[in-house]
Amino acid sequence: MAAPAWAPTPDQVAAILHARTRGRGTIAHTPAAEQGRFTTATRPTLAQVGALIELACADVAVRFPGRSPCSDTLRAAAANAAAYRAAQLVEVSFFPERTAGEGTAFAAFGELWRETAAVVAAAIVAGCPLDGGGPP
Repeated sequence: MAAPAWAPTPDQVAAILHARTRGRGTIAHTPAAEQGRFTTATRPTLAQVGALIELACADVAVRFPGRSPCSDTLRAAAANAAAYRAAQLVEVSFFPERTAGEGTAFAAFGELWRETAAVVAAAIVAGCPLDGGGPP
């Protein structure tokens, strides 16, 4: 599965998940500095985040079946929803011990994801034509 054209970039996900862009430490018990982006040396890696972005985009796109975001504003909003979902997937996949309870990054990203995905889906369904060219 390939990510759609409106998918967030790994750097967009890193911008909201900065603390998870740490490289591997070089000295025992010394965490590496935040990189500000995902690379082959971070946990998760750039490739792993790319795969989670694809999953997140599918979670967003299923909310407006047969349609695509039809304006720059809607493409950006769909990318934001997917970025929040990807961040949540990073948390549950790589830091599951930090997902339980309120006040966690996982919970915060879940709330952002639900709110943003609902608004963008409603706007796309209301204002964008079917991908086959039919009326909205």
